[in-house]
Amino acid sequence: MPHSDVKVVFMGSPGFALPSLESLAGSGRYTPILVVTQPDRQSGRGKRLQPTPVKARALELGLPVEEMSREKYTDVAAGIVALCPDIIVVVAFGIIIRSDLLELPKYGCINVHASLLPKYRGVSPIQAAILSGDRETGCTTMLMDAGVDTGDILLQESTPLLPDDNAGTLTDRLAGLGADLLVRTLDGLCDGSVKRVAQDDSRSSYVRKIKKNHGRIDWSQPAEVVDRHIRAMSPWPSAFTFHGGRRLIVEEAVVSALPSDTAAGPGVVASLDPFVVACAEGALEILRLKPEGKKSMTPAAYLGGHALSAGDKLE
Repeated sequence: MPHSDVKVVFMGSPGFALPSLESLAGSGRYTPILVVTQPDRQSGRGKRLQPTPVKARALELGLPVEEMSREKYTDVAAGIVALCPDIIVVVAFGIIIRSDLLELPKYGCINVHASLLPKYRGVSPIQAAILSGDRETGCTTMLMDAGVDTGDILLQESTPLLPDDNAGTLTDRLAGLGADLLVRTLDGLCDGSVKRVAQDDSRSSYVRKIKKNHGRIDWSQPAEVVDRHIRAMSPWPSAFTFHGGRRLIVEEAVVSALPSDTAAGPGVVASLDPFVVACAEGALEILRLKPEGKKSMTPAAYLGGHALSAGDKLE
């Protein structure tokens, strides 16, 4: 089938999906005939309805958009069936795709997943790679089936995991990597050069959704582990501790050594300049933090407005 005749439906919602949508729209051969995304949601202090990033960008690109919720799944799915798409592309959509759509397209439902499957199946693969201290990660395109990220692998691309990567920077890099991989995958499916490879379930791992309470720092861990935790929780849900009974978000830190004249226990402030907190092994120098209800600031700015002394403990 000529590439220009391929009918593509795109399903996605958050910012991670934007590079993939833009790559398809700019390819000249896989422009989506329909973009499906989740409904507008209240956001910000004013609780105003805001479109998903995918909806906003699709409208800018002049693409037709349909909103799907769990309640509206059947009606929207029927509309997709009527379009007879050759390919359905799913990138961080957020709603489970049922068999009526999985079995519909000639070339299948293609998913862009932010890990090197079968490692880190599930919804938090980017955070998992940082938390585990992996030296590399990557993206996978796969044929979706009824399982959770269990479908056959089509293409994969790896990237180094940098020492200062957090979940935000890594998400951006993998989103771009996945977008390039997606177009190459569709090219290969159409010309027959891409072959599906079954996943080795014995090598699989599964990661669950990150929740807000998962951001709490455990100072009884080694400094390297706490550092990875802070980076994995940035920018959301944020790594936090408590000072004076109030939440204190730690935005950026680096592994450090305890001052030679200090034998502080986990969570104890070992010095103020630099701002060093002891861990079970080693320590962290905090570079940026954010008090509850305040803006991001340097440790010096925080110490200028809060009573904190060496020897105090962060809970």
